[in-house]
Formats: sequence, structure tokens, C-alpha cells
Amino acid sequence: MSAHPSSSEKPSSIWSLLNVIIGTVIGGVVFLWVLAFVWDGLGSLRPKAKAEPTPAAAAAPALAAAPQAVSTATAALPTPAAPAAAPAIPAAATAPASALPVLEITLKPDSPSGMAYDVKAIVAKAGQKVKLTFNNTHPVPLPHNVVVGKAGTKDKMPAIATTGMTQPDKGFIPDSPDILAHTKLLQSGQSETIEFTLPTAGEYPYFCTFPGHFMLMNGTITAQ
Repeated sequence: MSAHPSSSEKPSSIWSLLNVIIGTVIGGVVFLWVLAFVWDGLGSLRPKAKAEPTPAAAAAPALAAAPQAVSTATAALPTPAAPAAAPAIPAAATAPASALPVLEITLKPDSPSGMAYDVKAIVAKAGQKVKLTFNNTHPVPLPHNVVVGKAGTKDKMPAIATTGMTQPDKGFIPDSPDILAHTKLLQSGQSETIEFTLPTAGEYPYFCTFPGHFMLMNGTITAQ
């Protein structure tokens, strides 16, 4: 006769099956947990992508370099040349003769002696034109003249006057390269005007060449 399983064996088989199912479920959960742990660990080993710089961060280096670039560019610019200085005017420069007024001078014998000019010192400008008038107002009939020497000829007056003493026909005025201008010999009550130009700076002597007069009757025009 075949043996039949007893009823006490069925519950045991059911519990074994449940144990297998529970163990499988727990094993699957453990496996998934382990798998997740391993995956997370592998993720930490992967190289991380570099973060994209923000616009502000990217612009910061350019802004920092801008002052230096401006400074370098400014230094590279050519330095503007200084304006040329105006030419200096020489201290000794004189105004053009055409710009100077005519210097008018009037001379006459002084009083009461009448043996000297009433003006003995005159100041003028180099290049200036002179208009000189001599009035012989001497009350006693005594002739006089005015002879103007060139600049620097004061020491030659005696020689010129001495030479003139021998030339009464020329009004006691000799021919001399040192004479710049002169009046004729004027009698009392007569007058004459002469014009001449003082070409350079210096002292221009003037004197009377009537015999014996030049020692007292003289003066100087100083051209500056």
C-alpha cells in the first residue's frame, strides 16, 4: 500500500515557501541598497564638470586690466611739443625812424652875455629826425652859427673850429667829414632852421665856429 502524507506535513511546507519568499524579498532589497551605495561611490570618482563663470566674474579680469591698459596707452601717446617761445626783443633795439616823432629844437644865445647857447644838453632817440632852429637874438651885432658834429667827434671840435677861422668866406665853417649839419653864419636878428637825422646812438656835439666862440658856445645831443 502506498503511503499518504499526513496532514501535519502541509503546514510545514507552507512556512518553508513563505520563508523562501521573504528571504528573496529581503535579499533583493539588500541587493538594491548595495547597488545604490556602489553607484553613489562610483559617482564621486567621476570628474566634475567645471562651473560656467557668471558674466560678472568673467568681466572682472577685464575691468581689472582696463586701468593698466589705459595707462599703457596714455604712456604710448606722443607728448605734444611745447609751443615755441616768442623771439626775445633785443634790449638795444630802436623803433623805426618812421615811427619816431620829429624832435624840434630851438636854440638862441643865452643872456646876458650871449656867448653860450641857452640849451646845452638835449636827449633824443637813435634814428630820430631833428628839426633845429637857431635864433640869433644877441642884442649886440655879433654873428653866430650852429655846427653839428657826427657821433663821437666832440674831441675834434677844436680842430674844426681852428680850421674854420681861416675860411671867413664859408662862414667860418670848413669842409669836414665830421660835420653832420650846420647853419650859415647868422647876424643878430637872423634865424635859420636845419633838419638832420641822428643815425646811431651816441653823443653829437654842436658848437659855434666863429673865431673864439667854440670854447663857451657848445652843447651835446645824446641819442639813446
